Amino acid sequence: MNTTYYIGLDAHSSICTLCVVDPRGQEIDNRTIVTNGRLLVDYIKSLGGKIIIAFEECDLSCWLFDILHRHAHEVIVCNPTQNAQYKRAKTDKLDARNLANLLRGGYLKSVFHDGSKREKLRILMSSYQDNVQEIVRLKNRLKTTKRRAKLFSKQDIPSHASFIEERLQAQLSQSLITHEKYQALITKYITCFKEAKFLMSIPGIAYIQSAKIIAQVIDPARFENKYKFFAYSGLVKHPRISAERKYGSTRIWGNRTLKCVFKMAAHSAIKGDNALRKLYEHLRDRGLSDYSARNAVARKIAVLTLTLWKNSKFFDEKIVIANLPVKG
Repeated sequence: MNTTYYIGLDAHSSICTLCVVDPRGQEIDNRTIVTNGRLLVDYIKSLGGKIIIAFEECDLSCWLFDILHRHAHEVIVCNPTQNAQYKRAKTDKLDARNLANLLRGGYLKSVFHDGSKREKLRILMSSYQDNVQEIVRLKNRLKTTKRRAKLFSKQDIPSHASFIEERLQAQLSQSLITHEKYQALITKYITCFKEAKFLMSIPGIAYIQSAKIIAQVIDPARFENKYKFFAYSGLVKHPRISAERKYGSTRIWGNRTLKCVFKMAAHSAIKGDNALRKLYEHLRDRGLSDYSARNAVARKIAVLTLTLWKNSKFFDEKIVIANLPVKG
């Protein structure tokens, strides 16, 4: 009879620490291996039996899932924020042992991975986002440098100020060139995914936004309903209630990339002449604040994203304006 082995893996760019326990919780092995795909696969194969392995979401998780899921019965990529309460002393061996025991007990909360091209698109979009943040950082530093220079007379300006400004301007110019190359590559690559054309039919969603959505959602079928998707996208708040008394509400953890996409799409959509603009005006006429009305439009875009992708359909304005009153 094949034995089930529960493996907790603590991964780093240079080394991986693995802890193996059996169904009774007895530790079989705890060792450190160089971060190498072939060595990791060989070690798992050497154990035999039924392999269930877990590791935390990190920069290596996509690569680890891709090489390990074909050689294990189940691979669980877990949410590290859910495991923080179990961590006391901090070493790689303790982390791996902790993961193995949590895995055996069924206490790990998994993060979705499937090793598809859509998931690998995340790498490109993450790098693109880093470039955008670098551009914003350089612009802010350049603006501060120029503002500081204005406080001095021409005679009192430090000799190094012009050098700093020139370097920042050169870095910004290079980052802007890189930004254009990223946009060209993403625009070309996104055509590989048929759902992109359905998403881009929604007002406020273009090539870059659709690429971000595809890279983060991967498969719309994993969301049971729109409310689950709202929560995942960080577009809702949870009430705080104790003893039937309300203590306000709190924002839940959500996907910041999707939240930003839907919020920005709502800003863009309500500036145009489309059904979403009419929805926004209707909500404002009902007495909602600008903030609440824009949030409602953002949630509507999220619903349309999920619906159109699942059904492979283009955006139809009738979907939005069907229940809106006709203005006289």
